Amino acid sequence: MNQTVLTGNLTADIETREIKARDKHSDDQHLSKFTLASNEGERVVFMPVEAWNMPHLAEYLFKGSKALISGSLKQENWETEAGDKRSRIVLTAYKVEFLDPAPEQDASRRSATPATKSRSADSRQSTSRSRRAA
Repeated sequence: MNQTVLTGNLTADIETREIKARDKHSDDQHLSKFTLASNEGERVVFMPVEAWNMPHLAEYLFKGSKALISGSLKQENWETEAGDKRSRIVLTAYKVEFLDPAPEQDASRRSATPATKSRSADSRQSTSRSRRAA
């Protein structure tokens, strides 16, 4: 089983991209990319993260935000134009939890949604809802 959980801070704002479906039987996809800096003792590990179909992440996470990411590791391999082989490990997120406090809201909304409520994004959420409906 390939499961990884990391906590850390975003090193930059999230880059987002819409990926158009190649055929009429597929849905368009949304890709959010960012790098997470995670302290490992005296070292800092910089982990590239891809989050598919979580378009709202860029609304809540930005450079410096603290997050807990659950996902799976994959290795990407490619060759440069000069013929050099390169590779890197990427964390493909399936759950993102926002660890910073919720932003202040106006008084009328504050009572309905307390700031201490856990906030997260899960790419499997819509899938599990549609399975329950079936």
